[in-house]
Amino acid sequence: MCTIVALRNVHREFPLVIAANRDEFYRRPAAPPALVDEASRVYAGRDGERGGTWMGVTARGLFVGVTNQRTWKAADTSLRSRGEVVLACLRDDNVDAVVARLNALDARAYNPFNLLFGDASRLFVAYVRRESPHVTVAPLGDGVHALANDTLGSPHFPKAQRIEERLRDARLAALPWEALEPHLVAALGDHELPPRHLVEDPPAGALFPKFLARRLQALCIHTPAYGTVSSTLIALALDRVAHYRYAAGHPCETPFAAVPM
Repeated sequence: MCTIVALRNVHREFPLVIAANRDEFYRRPAAPPALVDEASRVYAGRDGERGGTWMGVTARGLFVGVTNQRTWKAADTSLRSRGEVVLACLRDDNVDAVVARLNALDARAYNPFNLLFGDASRLFVAYVRRESPHVTVAPLGDGVHALANDTLGSPHFPKAQRIEERLRDARLAALPWEALEPHLVAALGDHELPPRHLVEDPPAGALFPKFLARRLQALCIHTPAYGTVSSTLIALALDRVAHYRYAAGHPCETPFAAVPM
């Protein structure tokens, strides 16, 4: 139940700013962002279970991040790794190459997921669903875009709407990074829950009940076994990464540190 927020041409200095939470079972091992591919200069976290990544950048300023599409049943572990797609896209180190890769991908080979990717010049969203072999790829315009575990603008994820509204603040455009970062961190650390009537009723046989579905609508999730395990802030300038910061825990209580590049 991850959330990725992209501010495209919102800030005066940085054409693309990313603020993201990774939500996962606490027991699932992971490594923090580091150099994972010398040839393409890819910096990303690594999933200790299947070897892929949930998010990363290249030194030249390509960003790729994934959110799993919400399903009410357990994922099919026999299918290919979604995190490996993210890593392969990062190794392409080029937006056009990523689009070509996704257009050639057989979506039926994966559990459903969503990708947000781009650089200082362009931003795209992609939707991978098992119902069709084809991946849907669409360009995004200027503004604040919050991708949770469904399509952009989905009414089933009020937390995405909440963080979009919070970051549509014209005053953020002129802030230096040192002043902008606390606003992003506070948004990622939001514990507010939506009214119960705004939370979708789980279907029969769902893995979790409605009260838990509501708790998962916080931006920063705290439950005994599952929650927000890390957070990332990225600011991209033309052909470079201006800032890459990472918190290895709940953003409401974990300091962010620079990722060495």
